[in-house]
This record gives sequence, structure tokens and C-alpha cells, in this order.
Amino acid sequence: MSPSTIPPGGGRPVAVYGRGARIRDEQGREFIDGSSGAVCVNLGHGVPEVLDALRSQAERITFVHRSQLAHRAVDELSTEILSIAGADYREVVYTNSGSEATETALRLALHHHADGPGDRSVVLTQRPSYHGMTAGALGVSAHPSRRTGLDALLDGSTASVPVTAADADRPLPDLADWKAAFDQVGHDRVAAVLVEPIGGAASGAEEIPAEVMRGLRALCDESGALLAVDEVMTGFGRAGAWFAHLGSDARPDLVVTGKGLSAGYTPIGACLVGTRVLPGRSATELAFGHTMSGNPLSAATALAVLRYTREHRLPERARRVGGELHGRLSAIAARYRFLGEPRGRGLLLALPVLQDAAGHREEPLNRRICSAAEAAGLILYPAGIDRATQSVLVTPPLTVDDSELEDLLTRLDSALATVGRTE
Repeated sequence: MSPSTIPPGGGRPVAVYGRGARIRDEQGREFIDGSSGAVCVNLGHGVPEVLDALRSQAERITFVHRSQLAHRAVDELSTEILSIAGADYREVVYTNSGSEATETALRLALHHHADGPGDRSVVLTQRPSYHGMTAGALGVSAHPSRRTGLDALLDGSTASVPVTAADADRPLPDLADWKAAFDQVGHDRVAAVLVEPIGGAASGAEEIPAEVMRGLRALCDESGALLAVDEVMTGFGRAGAWFAHLGSDARPDLVVTGKGLSAGYTPIGACLVGTRVLPGRSATELAFGHTMSGNPLSAATALAVLRYTREHRLPERARRVGGELHGRLSAIAARYRFLGEPRGRGLLLALPVLQDAAGHREEPLNRRICSAAEAAGLILYPAGIDRATQSVLVTPPLTVDDSELEDLLTRLDSALATVGRTE
């Protein structure tokens, strides 16, 4: 097919307009954004306050480089983020994405140990997990399909050791599994532990129990390792709190963020640096950064997003609406033998797909569900790295209203009925 005959968008519907949780394409068809894009459009589409902030900043100045000039929008955003994160954090290092923020956390962890004794070059991660598409971030992600063909980028000296549950019936490793990994690698060789408090693309909203998070904090303290949490998908309200790790009282040393920081309005990511990390040194200078990191346009937009999130109490709203949605999804799932009980927290929810139990043999069933949903006017997000974790994420904007939620559930039920008839 010549370039001139390739359909617009590669054959996908071409979006032209969005408001709230509704998107319209060139053909006039309406979709409910049941996945908030890639689980990032936390405020919904077309929020006037955010658009006004973006437009106002664009009319002043869109770019300055941090090595040459400072900017008030960046300073104000850092103040806002640190006020949300609390006194345990001292600095925010900006990136363009969650993947780059993961890279930054890894680099800071290695810098933190560089002058210490021994060789701390091991990062313990969790299987399943997903921390980004850049080489270093992907190197610490237990997501096999997204690592395929990239071995040349992933064979550096920093070792990533994925920790897997010893019991195949458990989706995530427990504290005994983590202790065994520390013992196997050597406590004095672990630079950091990196985990998702609630998983997304890899596990489909599987949550690390609070006691495991507290145990990881204790293991890191005992060994001298840093604890880093990936809150790219969960941060800034998605999980029913400003951060998903807060429910465990295990305060990490590094917090990786992205997606919800700008609610999808502009690219930005950030790594929150704890007070115990690199004391007396500038994490921003050590991380070096990227050309567009901390640009005024993205910073002003993200600041408007966080202020809107705070003023409209969206973390609390996500907790309340998420509880209601969980109950509604449970009732729907009970009618289909290829679905399990919903899991997740806040408005990060997933429907487990029981492909083997339902007798389906085609691969993978979660993508068939998402295709049927698209045909019914609903956008969903397939998740999971294998049949055991196969699932569909249901993650509407934190601002989703009653009519949008009713349409979401109606279209979801229609899509599932379509899949059910093909068994």
C-alpha cells in the first residue's frame, strides 16, 4: 500500500473533538472514553481552566532551558507537587514522560550509592510489572512482549532482577519472596527496589498489600537500598488518593510520576526525590535531563491540572465513584463466565478475563472485548502479560458524570454480550 492510500489514522477512527468523557470522530460517531486515553486523561477532555492556562502561557513564552533561565511556572509547579507529597520530599526532577521519570529514578539511585562501599548495581523489580518503553525503564519491566528484540539495549551492567511469586496461584510476590530475593542477590548489592503500588498494563490493577509495602520499606532500610514507587498511572488522584502508596504508610525514597500530572493535556513527567536521597546535592543537576524537561508550557498546564484536582477534590471523588463503579462492574461480570471479579482501587479498575475457564482458545480474549467495545462506542484498555493476568482496564476520567457512567456501562454490557455470543 502506497503512503497516499494508507487510511487516516492507520484505519482507526479519527478523533476530532472531546469534552468530558465523550469523544467524537470525523464520521460523527461518539465514543465514551472508558480508559481515559492511556489512563491519563484524569480531568476529562476540554476542561476550560486547563485550556485557559495552556493558552495564556503559550502567548507569553513556551520554552526556556533550565541551564540558562528559570521560570515561575516551573517553580510554582514544584511548590504545588511538594505540598501534595509532604515533608519527606525535597526536590522534583522533570522529564517528558513516565518512562523518562523511571530512568531518572534509576540514575539517582545509582548516584546515591556511587561513593559508598561495594557494588550496588542490582534493582529488584516485580513480575508482572511495566515501567516504560525507554531502554533502562524497559530493562526493569517484567513485560516480555515489550522487550522483544531489544536485547542490545538491555544488556548493561545494571542488573534487573524480577521477583516472582513462589506460588503460581499468587499473582504478585509476597514478603517472603522479596526477602528471598534480597538474600539471593545479597543485601549489600541492592541499589533499589522499584514497584507499582497498583499495576496497570502488565497486571491489570493488581495491588501490592499494605503489609508487603511496609515490609519492603523495612527491607530497604535494613539493607541500605532505596525504595522507589512507580505512580505514573496511579499518581495525582487516580487511585482515590493523591498517591496509591499512601494507604500503606510506607514512604518511598523516590516517586515516579507522569500521566495524571498533566491529565494528558501536554507531555510531562517527574521524579519526586526524598530527603534521604543524595543529601546536600542537586538531583536535577545529577539527572541532567532532556531538552524539553520542565518547559514553561507543560509546567503551567500541569499546575492548572493539579489546582483543578485539588479544588474539585478529585481524589476523594475517584474513591467514591470508583466504589460505585466497582459494584456495577461486579454485577455485570457475574453474568459472563469469561470474566472474574473486578479488582483495583478508585478509578483504576480491571475486569479479569478468564479465557481458559470459558473455553476460549483464540488469543487474546481481552483484545476481542476491547474491539467489541469500540464497535459499541466505548474505548477500553487491554492489560496483562499472559493468560493469568489477562484483563481489561476500566478507567474513566475522575470527573466522569452520571450520564457518562451509565452510557459506559450500557455499552460495556452490549460489547460483552457480543463476545459471549461468539463462544
